[in-house]
Amino acid sequence: MHTLEAGAAHCAPADGLAGLLSPLTEQEFLRDRLGAEPVVIRGREGRFRGLFGWSRLNELLASTRTDASRIHLVRSADGVPLASCAEPVPQLSPRGRPSRLRPERLYETLHAGSTLVIDGVEEFHAPLRALVTAVEGSLRSLVQANLYVNLGGAPQGFHTHWDDHDVLVLQAEGAKHWDIHPPTEEHPVGVLSDPPPPAVGAATWSGDLTEGDVLYLPRGWWHTVRAVEGRPSLHLTLGTRLPSAGDLLRRLLVHLARSHPLVRQDLPRFAAADRAQDWYAALREVLVTAAREPGLLEELAERAGGGAPHRPQFTLPDAAGTR
Repeated sequence: MHTLEAGAAHCAPADGLAGLLSPLTEQEFLRDRLGAEPVVIRGREGRFRGLFGWSRLNELLASTRTDASRIHLVRSADGVPLASCAEPVPQLSPRGRPSRLRPERLYETLHAGSTLVIDGVEEFHAPLRALVTAVEGSLRSLVQANLYVNLGGAPQGFHTHWDDHDVLVLQAEGAKHWDIHPPTEEHPVGVLSDPPPPAVGAATWSGDLTEGDVLYLPRGWWHTVRAVEGRPSLHLTLGTRLPSAGDLLRRLLVHLARSHPLVRQDLPRFAAADRAQDWYAALREVLVTAAREPGLLEELAERAGGGAPHRPQFTLPDAAGTR
């Protein structure tokens, strides 16, 4: 576990990954740290002030309707009904039944120890979206920013858990306590893996992330996150799921299905034993030949890690030919 001092007092969105991880260079991080080990970058107070903060959060909450697929409340690792903090939106025309958060109810719930979570928060704020887009350009993978908010004194927000994707944690305001444990299974993958929990007291690193700090956590690393008593916290996670060997094999399957009728054929479940044996022998030959074809796996791997999905940009009214 490496701890470094940030190389810049402020983080500009256009600087992307390099700005977040300085003094590590982008090349050093991608070559030596990505997917390998956690890193803590200690920054200065106000480092992310222009990126996201309390004033932007308050503006967002005042202008956003509740959406249970995006906005969540969690207390002691359990969900809290979002409706308990919501009220109907006054409207002239009855279109659906939209709701919005009630400030006093949200304050009450957060002061009682809940965590407010907003998924995909980059979609609400241009500077954060610019940062996420720049990081996507470096990683060549989709990146999503989630926001976590506590008002201090909250108990453990989530159970000790591991994520099936890599995360960059940006402590934008206040402080949060982290206990980090090494993976208990190599390269776990989503629903395909069920690693045992870490032993009690086996944390590789324990400490507070304070304003301006960045934590990089590869997938599979266990972590427990708690509020620091009396310290309101606002932190962002930039999550990304990097392409794996499984993604490469899925592309190989598509490639073979397009070019080999045998791969598209039904399984010989009811065929005579000798005929079924011949069929499986032929399939093995197709797989072995493909695996040995020079450059094929490399080409498919390049496609698997070829870039992040397109983010829409609008140019109204210019797109319509008017001004």
